[in-house]
Amino acid sequence: MMKINSVKEFIRNRKVLFFLFGTLFFMMNISISYSVVPVYLISQHFSPAQVGISTTIYSLSAIFLRIFLGPISDKRGRKFSLLVSSFSFVLSWLFIWFAPNYELHLVARVIQAIGLAMYMSTASSVVSDVVYKKVLGSCMGIYRGFISIGIIIGPVYALTLSGISFSAMFMGIIVTSLISFILLTFISETKVDFAIAVKSLKTKKASMLSSYLVLLKNPRLLRYYLVVMTATCGFGIVGTNVAIFLDGLKDVLRPSIFLFFIGIFGMIASLTGGGLIDKYGIKRIIIPSAVLALIGFLSMAFVESYGNLALFLVIIAMGFGTNSLVIGAITGIDRETSDDLKATSYAIEECAYDGGFAVGNMIFGFMVIGFGYSYGFLIVGLILSLCYIGIFIGDFIHTRRLVN
Repeated sequence: MMKINSVKEFIRNRKVLFFLFGTLFFMMNISISYSVVPVYLISQHFSPAQVGISTTIYSLSAIFLRIFLGPISDKRGRKFSLLVSSFSFVLSWLFIWFAPNYELHLVARVIQAIGLAMYMSTASSVVSDVVYKKVLGSCMGIYRGFISIGIIIGPVYALTLSGISFSAMFMGIIVTSLISFILLTFISETKVDFAIAVKSLKTKKASMLSSYLVLLKNPRLLRYYLVVMTATCGFGIVGTNVAIFLDGLKDVLRPSIFLFFIGIFGMIASLTGGGLIDKYGIKRIIIPSAVLALIGFLSMAFVESYGNLALFLVIIAMGFGTNSLVIGAITGIDRETSDDLKATSYAIEECAYDGGFAVGNMIFGFMVIGFGYSYGFLIVGLILSLCYIGIFIGDFIHTRRLVN
């Protein structure tokens, strides 16, 4: 596949469209696996503890497996990893639907984790493979926009079908998994040196650990990973806790409406933020985006006092800020990573994404116990501010040293 030179060419390329819509249907499955599977388990009379264990095993398995499976597409090709990922969901939904016991359900969650572990780092690498760097931000933003659409419509689609029956829901979900798999079979292998990489495996086996160390020793890459981790720390806290927080307040938006609109603004940011990065550069976008994300997060501390006014600020500032920030970091990761380690580098980025989600909620949980929700948001917001200041000052000092 020849390199794409413009955004117009990107969205008109038939094989790119197969990839983008395959990703959309795949992300529908991801969002369903997080938000709807717990609803199904409760309906089957499993305890809240078992629901929690199911989600935890799914998330932790994905983080652990990504260390080993994320870099596979650097060695075996992008298409191989995408097809394995999408087919793992076809198989896992059948297991969850017909699981005779809880133990087999957990096995199905691990199978789902394989797909989650492999897909995202590989898909980001595909975009990097097929476009020139001058339009990478714009094209990465379009790709992330398709991710957002899938995340938004996935739970709505599944829950609507569950209103008919859970059998109808599972049949509908399996159809989306199959559509994703079929669409991805039409894409071409995008890793240009794939044949060379496969041939070299026979003569030289590169150490996975050494590849990770090479990437983590790069100070610029490390800062981009930390930006992703910090951004998702804040966004993960809001996404996880907003339902409980808002349910305890009067005369404010319903959690479902809040999450829908913050998703919509995030999608708009994904579709537009990449173009701004290509036009003005990463630094001119990433720092204002971090400020916006912080304003949005800190506004959560004032929801009890200012109600929907504060929530609208959270929706706009955090929706735009967080997504633009992540696209900026992903674009920077691509520019700092050699072609032979793209998927490995994006695997670290995805681990940072999941790690920020987990660490942020753990810290926030302790803050809520000690100080309540509003002060919890305020204290964690100040911690996140210090993290961003440290990251950007470190980048400034490193740049000055290189100049001198």
